[in-house]
Amino acid sequence: MQISLLEHVKNMINIGKKIIAVNPILSENIGTTNAKGDKTIAMDAKMEDALVEYIKKHDIPANIFSEEIGEITFHKNPKYLISFDPLDGSTNYKIGKNIYPYGLLIAVYKGTNPKLKDVVAAGAIEYSQDLIWFYSNGKTYNDSGERVVLKSDWEASKSTPLFLDLYYKEGYELYRPLAQQLFIRNIGSTVGNLSYVLSNIASGLGGVCMRPEEIGAIYSLIKGAGGITVNHKGEDIGDNEFSPETNHQILAGAKNIIDYSVKLLK
Repeated sequence: MQISLLEHVKNMINIGKKIIAVNPILSENIGTTNAKGDKTIAMDAKMEDALVEYIKKHDIPANIFSEEIGEITFHKNPKYLISFDPLDGSTNYKIGKNIYPYGLLIAVYKGTNPKLKDVVAAGAIEYSQDLIWFYSNGKTYNDSGERVVLKSDWEASKSTPLFLDLYYKEGYELYRPLAQQLFIRNIGSTVGNLSYVLSNIASGLGGVCMRPEEIGAIYSLIKGAGGITVNHKGEDIGDNEFSPETNHQILAGAKNIIDYSVKLLK
């Protein structure tokens, strides 16, 4: 029987879990530089190799884009694009002693030149807490198959957490209007921020430069949970084209808090 795209995503998530479970900390640099110019660590490479091998073994008709290698074309008649970040939060993984969050993000797009709204299946796992989510048919589910719905009645106050990626220095200046209006936090990984939003302990997440290997999973999982995913002008980013060279502005989460944040930024 043919395996669905969602089942393939689930299988890839399980591969990631097994690799993390049976390996010691593989955090040394391996002497190579990935597609975005950062040093590759051993676990990045091991995870990526295993996922690429799975896609090829099952002859999934898809092109591949991964953080470490970049673009891979192997199928004669690709119908999809599979994008993944094999180890999101590499620094958290290296130094966090399994306390800082890190994980795996996967998105499957329909077509080989898709827009962000063309994600048909996606998944995310945050390893330190063993939290897993999937996206299919316009909805987001947890690992038990229960529908995930974002809290919609957040109060806009100094105690309302909004997790922002402050790795890039321009983020500090851009997000200055939000300081002391909301409880601004930074956890050091996109999947960590996502885990708090989908667990309804944070109102949203944001970043000035979300990378292509991350964006599809974030867009679909938050939209599928009833949230919104916009740029800093408040425009839905679903019509943005996927490109290995393109990073994205993003604010995503509960509509009332994201709308409030956009107003403050304007």
